[in-house]
Amino acid sequence: MIHYRNNRYTSEGVLMDPASPAFRHGAGLYETVYYNGRDVLHLHRHLDRLLSSLRACGIPYAAVDFDEVVGQVVNRNGLGDRPARVDIFYPLEPGESSPVITAAPHEPKPYKAYRLCLCDDRHVSTLNALRSASRMFFHLALRQALARGFDDATLLDLNDDVLEASTGALVFEKHGHFVCADSPYRLPSIALELAATVLDILPVRLPLAELESFQHAYLLNSLIGMRPVVAVGETAFVPDGPTCDKVSALILGDSD
Repeated sequence: MIHYRNNRYTSEGVLMDPASPAFRHGAGLYETVYYNGRDVLHLHRHLDRLLSSLRACGIPYAAVDFDEVVGQVVNRNGLGDRPARVDIFYPLEPGESSPVITAAPHEPKPYKAYRLCLCDDRHVSTLNALRSASRMFFHLALRQALARGFDDATLLDLNDDVLEASTGALVFEKHGHFVCADSPYRLPSIALELAATVLDILPVRLPLAELESFQHAYLLNSLIGMRPVVAVGETAFVPDGPTCDKVSALILGDSD
């Protein structure tokens, strides 16, 4: 894989100072952006979230011409006409943090419906509002869900209120009304922001015990768009293809 690091494109490994916070603690911030084979989708929304997070954490950083560099990384990896995921990392190092930008093939699954288990553990922190590189909890939640035969895990707070899935935002619907979790302990989702431009989505408290009152459920992120959730734990939902298609076209750049 050819990546961008320190003002050059290279296929060599990313060298890290073993004394740096990035190496010792997995400290840093990142964004994942979708390239649909034609366009890099919503890049500047992702950059706004990333750079705002760096500033909020007081981390000095170097900026680059992201449009140019991302395009170069995509093309140098032979992905110009193929769907790809682009990752922009800012590892926390002594002094100024510099970006590492990668691109890898991504296989869209436009017809997939998701089954989610309930994560037994809890990780409640306002740092969850940042897409940090040290996401061990989220990684393990997804890994355990996959090992149990599920597609993802539903994360809960200490009061058993739904927050999000380990890989994206959750939306629920009943009687034509859409809701999402209102909590400082979940990541503000760009896919959810885009969905809210075409759907009226109300942030509310979402007790786990009340999920059975909803008819439809959805999982959203920048790589999958909006996909139906058919189960959260033992609670089943009816797939809603038309709504998913409408929002996914906006997120994934497939609209006419």
